[in-house]
Amino acid sequence: MHTLSNHDYFISHRAFFFDLSPWADETPNDDLQQPLGADLSTFRAIMDALYLQNGGRILKVGGFTPWPFKYTDHGAVKCKHGGVETEWQFGKIISQYNGYMEADAAGLSAMANASFHTHYPLQKRYTQPNAKPNLQVWKEKGFITSEGKVKPGLYVGHYVGDYDSPAWLYKAVPNFFNDKDRGTVPLGWAFDPNLADRAPMALVYAYKNATPNDFFITGDSGAGYLNPRSLTQRDSVPYPSGLTAWAEHCARYMERWDMSIVGFIIDGSGYASGPEEFAAYSRFSPDGCGTHYERECGIRAGGIPACNEWDIDANPKLAARDIAGVSQKYKETPGFSWCRSILKNPGWYLQLSEILKNEYPDAPVIIVDPYTFFGLLKLSFETP
Repeated sequence: MHTLSNHDYFISHRAFFFDLSPWADETPNDDLQQPLGADLSTFRAIMDALYLQNGGRILKVGGFTPWPFKYTDHGAVKCKHGGVETEWQFGKIISQYNGYMEADAAGLSAMANASFHTHYPLQKRYTQPNAKPNLQVWKEKGFITSEGKVKPGLYVGHYVGDYDSPAWLYKAVPNFFNDKDRGTVPLGWAFDPNLADRAPMALVYAYKNATPNDFFITGDSGAGYLNPRSLTQRDSVPYPSGLTAWAEHCARYMERWDMSIVGFIIDGSGYASGPEEFAAYSRFSPDGCGTHYERECGIRAGGIPACNEWDIDANPKLAARDIAGVSQKYKETPGFSWCRSILKNPGWYLQLSEILKNEYPDAPVIIVDPYTFFGLLKLSFETP
């Protein structure tokens, strides 16, 4: 929980360390005597200096808000803001200066020796272990009718997240990739490709040991966690849009790992993404995006298929009940549910599938891989 072991990588890269509250409306509970807003003004001054020093390029910000201990309503000295809203406020601020988070959040937060792991020799490019499905594959699997339309039913894609943290990836891959049930259900492993900076061997291991049902996409929000809209809507921050720099950054990482779906564009408190953001995302995530604030699936700017993420229940029985309930609307037309779950092992998804099969046999639920999910979604909206 202390995350001190994570520092070695950042020390080796001559990083600047800070620990500041992102809030201006209360004094932080680790410095109750400071003038109101001093932490936030210092935070912004640091980010401004880093933006200028970095020439407006995309900036890696390691770490996460220490929500179990301070700046939130979880600490021994209570503050008024919750953990998620504090995370979102932190994310909004760094995004306004072209910063993205490598979010070593509490829980699976400690990672040692990344300054050593970073030297793992990588190839110039890795391809998806399984070919991305196409129209011919969908026809062979019966997803397309003889009229060329998407077969009715509720198509479910599993977003297996949230791996925007090298520490989480470092812990999860050896645990979940040794699960005996892996390969029984199509899964979209949401691994941000920038995590290869600190845990390259974990990504390589996952690619080498993938089953035919393991597919790789990014977590939030591509090659790092930021709020895309805050790259343009910067409040009082006087800098031009960072969308082009972000698109180039994501394209470089995602091309190396053959990823073309961003599983979750997380807008947080940084305003909802719009046509400008989707057009930028279509450059590096043309096969689809999971979204945050949008409530309907469809095709967005740049021709990118998009679907709002649904945080399904952590209890597989309740998740199955909810999915089966939604599916009843799609007996005569195709529907799509992009289901997000966090830190679940492959056995959990098998259990969910078996509950759906055994307890809801009439529910028109079809679980597919992420590339099939977004491909069929796009086809269904394009086909009259």
